[in-house]
Amino acid sequence: MRFLHTADLHLGRRLAQMPLEKDLDVVLDQLTELVQQKGADALVIAGDVFDSPNPSEASVRQWDAFLNRLADAGIAAFVVSGNHDSGARLGMGSTLIAHTGIVIAGELRGEVTHVRNGGVTFWLLPFVRPAEVRSWARGLGMDEDAVAAVNSYDAALRLVCDHIRSLDDFSEGPNVLVAHQFVTAGGSSPERSQSEQVSLGSLDNVDYRAFDGFSYVALGHVHRPQRIGRDSVRYAGSPLKLSASEIDYAKSYCLVDVSDDGDVAFELVPVKPLHDFRRQKGSVQELVARGQQEDVQRRQDYIQAVVTDDDAMDVVSRLRNVWPNLEEVVFDNALTRAAGADQVLSQEPAQKDLAQLFAEFFQQQAGRPLADDERALALDAFEKAQRGDQTDEEAKA
Repeated sequence: MRFLHTADLHLGRRLAQMPLEKDLDVVLDQLTELVQQKGADALVIAGDVFDSPNPSEASVRQWDAFLNRLADAGIAAFVVSGNHDSGARLGMGSTLIAHTGIVIAGELRGEVTHVRNGGVTFWLLPFVRPAEVRSWARGLGMDEDAVAAVNSYDAALRLVCDHIRSLDDFSEGPNVLVAHQFVTAGGSSPERSQSEQVSLGSLDNVDYRAFDGFSYVALGHVHRPQRIGRDSVRYAGSPLKLSASEIDYAKSYCLVDVSDDGDVAFELVPVKPLHDFRRQKGSVQELVARGQQEDVQRRQDYIQAVVTDDDAMDVVSRLRNVWPNLEEVVFDNALTRAAGADQVLSQEPAQKDLAQLFAEFFQQQAGRPLADDERALALDAFEKAQRGDQTDEEAKA
């Protein structure tokens, strides 16, 4: 059985103060074409379909058009929600469209959504938090002691995966898990970028051994393509470079083959973006001259400019004349080297979530970092606020 694994589309994302709609149209077209060209039986999207839980109308229309193209082409697709998505919104109408072969798991409710295709069972696990798993487990009538022990992301995922492994459908052949979590290997974390949301400390860590028994684990959440723990536990990465920290990433889609006995082979298929995201370094005069020598298409790339002048003036306007999609200007000169850090003129607000901002605020006010128990309390409060409920009992209701 062959499928194409991707994740972190982030429909609605912006770069250089401009929407990435056309860039994402190219990605969606590539996904449709690759499934057909490579003879894949299905497309897997491991979360963060949208960049926001409240996506724009343009993003919703873009997603709707893509689903219609998949259905018209007879392409099966298995999709889970990510931490950027609203699970309820993403899963709206999923029961109605499942007959097309497009299966979307927006929320963890009842038995874990799964589908058998080509002799392989795909288990679709949306992004989950411990409180959501406790509520789910109580709904299935699980032992209360086991439920109460779910006090971390790792414990939550272990409980869900233990339950999946206990089901008859799991024993019928190779199994693939589609999930959107922060997965580590014995304390070793995957390489992350600045464009990913992070929580306080390491509380969102899930050890890869929670997924033992699955032939392949199709992950989303981390934007660099990479294995974690073993070759068959993989982040597809985001198709597009979504921040300057991703400039050096080789973006790809993962083409996966699963044999009848569960052996896995994969091929990384390079993404061909509409516009690249590049870093250019030099004096303003050198950068302007370099940009003027490029063709029209290259000038439309997203650019991080590293400026070496000590006293350059009107930097952004001069560089934007040659690179209209200038995303960021970084100064690397005598002054910044003396200060021990680069000075950044960002074109977009810093990509920091509420938990990260709170941790920085606490450090500034208290003169010390958050303690582990304080991190846990803050994380729990932020998660409840995001979900709109306050207690496990309310979640269960």
